[in-house]
Amino acid sequence: MQTINPFELILSKLDMLQASVEGLAENMQKSDDPSLSSSDQLLDLPEAAKIVKRPVGTVRYYIHHRGLPATRIGKGYLVKLGELLAWVEEFTKAGKKPEPMERMFENRKRYKKP
Repeated sequence: MQTINPFELILSKLDMLQASVEGLAENMQKSDDPSLSSSDQLLDLPEAAKIVKRPVGTVRYYIHHRGLPATRIGKGYLVKLGELLAWVEEFTKAGKKPEPMERMFENRKRYKKP
């Protein structure tokens, strides 16, 4: 009766595991291609918040009040990376802060009684 050496079995399993790890490493390197990180990449709010270094609520405020282009999907939003970067550039170039009186007059117009 011939017995199977347990060390050979362990070595064969280790070889299969090593091949799997190498395959995963190759797939990760392929996914880092610059073609996949194009400006059409869609980001959800937490990812967009990381890019602009603001809380998610602030990014949501930018979408509603400051004209950040986003697409509403269900209850959430998706933002294109290129549009987000262009909006940040435009927003920082303008550097406009509304005058306190302007904001007050806008709110009066908005909430004026009929």
